[in-house]
This record gives sequence, C-alpha cells and structure tokens, in this order.
Amino acid sequence: MADLKLSEVDKLQTREYWDSRYQKDEEATTFDWFKTFCDLEPFLRAHIVPWQDCKILMLGCGNSTLSQDLYDAGLKRIVNVDFADTCIEQMKELHKDKREMTWEVMDVRDMKTLGDNTFDIAIDKGTLDALLSYTGSVWDIPEHIKESCHKYMDETHRVLKPRGKLLYISYRQPHFAKPIIDRPFWSLQVETIADPSGSFDYFGYEMQKHAE
Repeated sequence: MADLKLSEVDKLQTREYWDSRYQKDEEATTFDWFKTFCDLEPFLRAHIVPWQDCKILMLGCGNSTLSQDLYDAGLKRIVNVDFADTCIEQMKELHKDKREMTWEVMDVRDMKTLGDNTFDIAIDKGTLDALLSYTGSVWDIPEHIKESCHKYMDETHRVLKPRGKLLYISYRQPHFAKPIIDRPFWSLQVETIADPSGSFDYFGYEMQKHAE
C-alpha cells in the first residue's frame, strides 16, 4: 500500500471507497490483490478437508477470481459476501448461467442474515488487511480498529460450524497479525506461502473453531 497517499489509507476500511472503486473499474471484471488460486491451492487443499463436501464463505469477496477457481476445482457450495453493492451486482452478472454461487451484499462485521454454525470454511484474502488499514504505527493499533476487527472475528466465529476454519491469507507478518486474530475461541496455526521469485512471502493463517 506504499503507493497510496496517507489520506487514502483509512478509506480502505469504508464501503464508500470500495463502491466508488468498483464503479470506476466497471469494465475490469476481475482483479486479484494478492496471490492467485494457483499460488494458494496447496495451502487451501491442505486445510479444506474433505475438499468437495465443504460449505464455503468467501469474506469480502471483491472481484477476485478465487471463488470461481474454487468452484471450478469442485467446491460447489460457495457463499460470497461483500459490502460493496456495485461489486456484488457485477459478480452476479459475470457468473450468471455459469456458476451457481450465492452473492450477497453484507458487512463481514454484521452477518446477521447468516445462521449460526453454518459454514465449514471461511476464507479471507485481503479483507482483514483492509479493515486494518489506518494512518499510524503498526505497533499501536487504534481502539476503533481493534473493535472493528474483533466484530469481524466474532461474526466469523459465530457462522462457522464447530471445528470449522477461518483461512486468512495475508502479507501481514505473524507478530502484527496475532494481536488481532489470536482469539480464545479457536486454535491458530501459521505457515509461510513462499514466493517462487523469493521477493515477498505471504502467510496462511488457519484458525479452527473449538468443538462445542
């Protein structure tokens, strides 16, 4: 995010920023911020078990190709949520008559229309990173940012089945991520998703909800 002006960093948390961005980029049907499915497939297959039977929640789906790639790879029960109306409408149009996925306008911090203990797997590729975008030191997270992210964690935990998993893919290093994601209601594992070029590694975080 080094290319963003400081005044723009905080906007990444807002619905208005993303809706405006999708409106401007209406001709660009898909875009992936981080790794592609090809890069992430080993990590995803290791943690989505059994592969074909899982119900998936894509948190802050955006216009990434990840959902369609997972669907084409055999995961047919995918619910995609994003708080940007324009994005959801674009994705509905793009995938109609091609893939039977669900697309819903929804804030990941308030998913009250989704039932408790519903999903086997929730996937986040960059959504939490957007919520954690603010002007200031990465060592000193503002209280309103913590509160926003904790609402997201609480809601994700609620909609996951017992032993369900949140898979979070991020550039954020563990010592910066753990203060937000390491919660008492799930176990946490971290692995490095290496960049073949050796330039910039990402991290795969698996948070598994405790059995009830």
